[in-house]
Amino acid sequence: MVIHPFLIKFVGSYVTNKDMLLKKKFLWALLLGSIYLSGCSKKSVVSSGSEYREDLSSVRPHYEYVEPTVGKKPVNPNTTSPKTLPKADPDKPLYVNKRLETVLDTMARQNKSIRYINGFRIQIYVGNVRQEADAAKSYIYQAFPDLNPYVSYSQPTYRVKIGDFMYRSDAEQYLEMIREQYSSAVILPDRVEIKRSLMVNPVSEHN
Repeated sequence: MVIHPFLIKFVGSYVTNKDMLLKKKFLWALLLGSIYLSGCSKKSVVSSGSEYREDLSSVRPHYEYVEPTVGKKPVNPNTTSPKTLPKADPDKPLYVNKRLETVLDTMARQNKSIRYINGFRIQIYVGNVRQEADAAKSYIYQAFPDLNPYVSYSQPTYRVKIGDFMYRSDAEQYLEMIREQYSSAVILPDRVEIKRSLMVNPVSEHN
């Protein structure tokens, strides 16, 4: 049997290629195994023989230890000792701060100086005849002596208003009685005197 030379060359190259592949696989396996083993092995630290030394005491925080006291309250040096505090006398009223008394006195003086507040008055006459304005004023003096009449003149008109009412409801009660004589009487907002408003008697006393 005669073997073709081409076939011999092909078989020889196949064998050599197969050996090369085996060699490559072996080398890759060896390389991977060495990498794996080197990663698992412990690293040995080689001491150079010189140790690192540095004084860090200047930057470290310092804490002072305070011995806890059992059964004793801490003493504040800014507070007055209990022995020097004045004892409260049960027979005398509680002491009020002098500054507070001064403020209260100032407020009381200011309140006393206030004479007028916003209230209401009843206007009973508006006209140009002075005699009629005087007659309306006289009627109020006789029929309602506790209501003060106020006559104002703005040329050429006279106006007669009566009363110092803090509340509109009080003025309305008097309005019903005054309209018997002055049907055109109306209630108007006005500045009223506090003392005189307190002197106005209830409507029941006029019945």
